[in-house]
Amino acid sequence: MPIKVMLMLRRKRGMTPQEFRAAYEAGHSRLGLRLFGHLWTEYRRNYVGAANSFAAESGTPTDATASESESESESECPYDVITELIFEDMAALEEMNRIAAIPDNTRLLSEDEETLFDREGCWTAICEVLSEDLSAVDKQ
Repeated sequence: MPIKVMLMLRRKRGMTPQEFRAAYEAGHSRLGLRLFGHLWTEYRRNYVGAANSFAAESGTPTDATASESESESESECPYDVITELIFEDMAALEEMNRIAAIPDNTRLLSEDEETLFDREGCWTAICEVLSEDLSAVDKQ
């Protein structure tokens, strides 16, 4: 059974979203691919755009509402990118953890993360994925 790991990542204070994305794409994502890419069946980076909290009561932002959302500090999303890693099985995830624990790799990852992330504000989680068959839904 495939295993999905989600990484909810926040950029280091002082970095712009553009600087963060450029650094993540050119550096950390490449490091991850080099060390672990052979273990992943899928790898996605979802950069967060305009966002609202549910309390904002203005719904999901669209291009028309994005400027409103961005000006409300209380509705700023705490994450800059949500990364998805898909593994064929738990053995592949365990192998990634084993490779990450090799002292040289731990050092490489930590040093790179220190330049890029607010590490205290970053989270990783195994997710159980439930999918709906939408073919029976009436498309009005």
